Amino acid sequence: MPTIIANGIKQNYELGLPTNGDPNAPTIVCVHGMLIDSLASYYFTMAKQLRDAGMRVLMYDMRAHGNSEQPESGYTVETLVDDLTALLGALEINGPVYLLGNSFGGTVAYGFAERHPERVAGVAAIESEPTTAEWAEKMAAALHRAAAKLGSFEATAWLTLKFSAHLARRAKRAKKVLDATTFERVLTHEQFAAISCPVLAIYGSESELAVQAPLLERHMPRCTTVVLPDLEHSVLVEAPAAVLDLLLGWIAEHRLDEIGAGAAA
Repeated sequence: MPTIIANGIKQNYELGLPTNGDPNAPTIVCVHGMLIDSLASYYFTMAKQLRDAGMRVLMYDMRAHGNSEQPESGYTVETLVDDLTALLGALEINGPVYLLGNSFGGTVAYGFAERHPERVAGVAAIESEPTTAEWAEKMAAALHRAAAKLGSFEATAWLTLKFSAHLARRAKRAKKVLDATTFERVLTHEQFAAISCPVLAIYGSESELAVQAPLLERHMPRCTTVVLPDLEHSVLVEAPAAVLDLLLGWIAEHRLDEIGAGAAA
């Protein structure tokens, strides 16, 4: 997979063109979750299907994930938004894009939409929340617990024995990311309510995040939430077909809105 220098670091990415060759195909940018996640989450679940449906698909590894560079600092939502902004610029993707974010990747997508509303056609977030003060408090506690577990000798030995030394090394790398991660800027409810693009928020019914659904619908004017039954946090991995159907239907609906608005103008 190719790499490119953007925002001062090497970023690994994969850009798949639509299989129908449509030069005007919409672009969907896939943003993965934190720690041992990478663009592979989409590559092995939805990327081909999205291309077959007529989308241009950009997947990339966030800093310190997959094959992207791991600098010593820069582990804030703001910097991750800067990384994505620079990547799109370096790849000359200038028009409004759809953002598909899983878990922490959805938080990055919300952050990008809040800062660059003119560059976003819509946000689809799976098991995710915007960067509210409540989110930051929960994330700080969760990352502290995860860092403590990943940093233990017992965890490294178990991962090496059960899986591989490679996975154990990835766990050590993840711990360094956790130790460096901070939350410098959070959004008020009024600020994330200003995200005016279409939003699709998908949750598993058994996930602790599902309680966010009414809050998002109440605060974001164009937000649609869907709660999938009998699923926990790993919705993307456990139910990719259901997510794909929801995503494609949602994009088709809002593309028709855009086409209609353009014709009326």
